[in-house]
Amino acid sequence: LVGESNLAIAGIKEVLVEMANRLPMGIVTSARREHFDLIHSKLDLLRHFRFVLTEEMYSKSKPSPEPYELGLKTFGVSAADCLVIEDSPRGMQAAVAAGIRCIILRNRMTAGYSFDGAYRIVDSVEELSNVLEMLL
Repeated sequence: LVGESNLAIAGIKEVLVEMANRLPMGIVTSARREHFDLIHSKLDLLRHFRFVLTEEMYSKSKPSPEPYELGLKTFGVSAADCLVIEDSPRGMQAAVAAGIRCIILRNRMTAGYSFDGAYRIVDSVEELSNVLEMLL
């Protein structure tokens, strides 16, 4: 959930603070650890997550379900008890293949993509927050 300018998406910190108080969260990324750490070094967001899984921790990257299957194992829960928030087609495919409901937070690069198979599609952090509140 980080934009090209290395700044967090507007409003995402507030959503993370609210959700971290109510739900355990983790990050499953296709980024290498060194790149992930560089991007997040100036952001105060990681404290809201129980774990971060990066590319080095699994053998097949998204759209393979393996990264999310490792996330489920790390949490010790079933796919039915999880929800993924993604912003890419490959990420959504990985989540769906792992049997996890996936909410898509579209961005300008993915605005025209249909995201067939997504549980929900939202176009803003505010809309994401509303959907999460409704689901809880």
